[in-house]
Order: sequence, then C-alpha cells, then structure tokens
Amino acid sequence: MSYVTYDEFESARTPSAVYWLIGLCVAVYFVQATLVGDANMANWLGYAAGDLQSRSLWTLVTYMFVHGGLVHLLLNMWTLWLFGPRVERSWGASTFTWYYLWCGLGGWAFHAMFQPNAGILVGASAAILGVAVAYASRWPDDEVLFFGVVPMKVKWLVVFMALINITMTVIDSGSTGGTAYAAHFGGMLAGW
Repeated sequence: MSYVTYDEFESARTPSAVYWLIGLCVAVYFVQATLVGDANMANWLGYAAGDLQSRSLWTLVTYMFVHGGLVHLLLNMWTLWLFGPRVERSWGASTFTWYYLWCGLGGWAFHAMFQPNAGILVGASAAILGVAVAYASRWPDDEVLFFGVVPMKVKWLVVFMALINITMTVIDSGSTGGTAYAAHFGGMLAGW
C-alpha cells in the first residue's frame, strides 16, 4: 500500500505557483469576508450568465478566486495543496499555472452550457479537479485516505468524483443555485 509521497528523483523546487494560487484565493476571501461582503464580491468577480454580453470577460478567470464561504475555500485549498505541489514539481510553475487556468475555463464552459441559469459561478473547484485528474494520470496507483479513513487509489477517487459530478449535473440541471456540478466536470474534462 502506498501513500502520497514525493519521489526522491523529483525536482526539489518549491511549488511556488500552488502557494501563489492558495495565497491569492485566501487574500480574495479575506477582502470578501472583511470589507466588501460575499454578495458584492460574487457580483464583481463571479461569473453570471450575462457577463459575455456585457463584456465583463474578466469574470471568466476571476470567478476561480472567489469562494462561497469559508468551508468552500478550505476544501478547495486543501485539495489544491494535496494534489498541486507534485504536479507543479513535475511540470514547472508556468505550465502548471496555464493548465490550472485552462481547467478553470473548461469549468466555466460546461457551466455556461449545462447550467446557464444556475446563478453566479464562484470557486476554484473546476481548476482544482483538473489538477486532481493530472495527478491521477501521472500517479494513478498512489493512495489517499478517502474521508480521512478509507485508503483509495487516486485513479478511483477521480473516477468516483467524475461520476458524482456527471450524475449531479443531470439531476440538478434545472436548479437555479447551489453547487456547480457541470463546472466541476468541465474542469475535469479540460484536465483530461
């Protein structure tokens, strides 16, 4: 049984892009929680259905740095911290950052196609799930503790997450709010 470890032959580079992304998300959340409020930050930086028509194109990227609450932020940052450093060490900071943004754009595209009326899109989940796909593609037999208890191979964890998000996209397709399952799956598909 193997657990997520860093191979000795991998580069000793510090995963700077992962730390910058985490820092940026935490900083945006700090401003959101202390100065401007959740609703204002979501309206300014989150993606809403009319943003393309109103030429608010920055929201295609900025939505990835706004979160729907502290738990949302903590889960996303923990998942990025779990999978991101090893992928970044393998690829380098620049490639990792572009890949992260690509997965986030894939999440936006699926959200716009399959849940266009689901409210304002916020959160880094699509990009981070794309990173999880990259990790599972490179180190499929590494194990993580599912729910902190059950050992599970990363490849099966990613397959499980994909199936959950596909199922919930279909079930939740008429919803006007809540979790952006289509964005999650879009980020995973873009990552694949």
